[in-house]
Amino acid sequence: MDNVIHDIKTERSNVSGGLPQAYRIVPVSFYIAAVASLMLSGYFFLSKRAYENREAQMSAMLSDAQNQKNQLLSRQQTVVDESRRSEGFAKWLEGSHALQPVVAAIGRSMGKNSTIAELSLDRNPEIPAHTFMQLKIDGGGSQQIETTLSEIYALDYQTYSAQQVKGRNSTDFQATLIYNDKR
Repeated sequence: MDNVIHDIKTERSNVSGGLPQAYRIVPVSFYIAAVASLMLSGYFFLSKRAYENREAQMSAMLSDAQNQKNQLLSRQQTVVDESRRSEGFAKWLEGSHALQPVVAAIGRSMGKNSTIAELSLDRNPEIPAHTFMQLKIDGGGSQQIETTLSEIYALDYQTYSAQQVKGRNSTDFQATLIYNDKR
């Protein structure tokens, strides 16, 4: 083995002359595109994270605003309910008038031969301006009832749904008294 072969390959002439100069831009543009895509991916990742943080902050602010709105609405509802109750109470006070002048007028209207056997004044709790009156008079008859009603009318009351029942010696009278505010 004296004869050592150093090179099995024979010399060949170039089959092609190499890449044109315009093709040398392809690998450079590949690396530029790869670096740009990495940078854009990082930018989009950071933008997405910032958007998620802003969205979390906005949802927290929205829930805080909703809680404040609910608190304000509950306070407003409390004020409205209290106002309604106050208005109802004020209307009740305005509608409820003292019944003492009515009782005194009925007592003063009785003649010599008439006496009050029964007197009942019941106020309607829902409409305080309406008072149900039951009056039983012994003696005097219809004339005494008319005298008593004229005294009641002088106090700015009107009768509604009046009923009169004559007995042997007594007269029963029932009516709803309604205060007429003429101011």
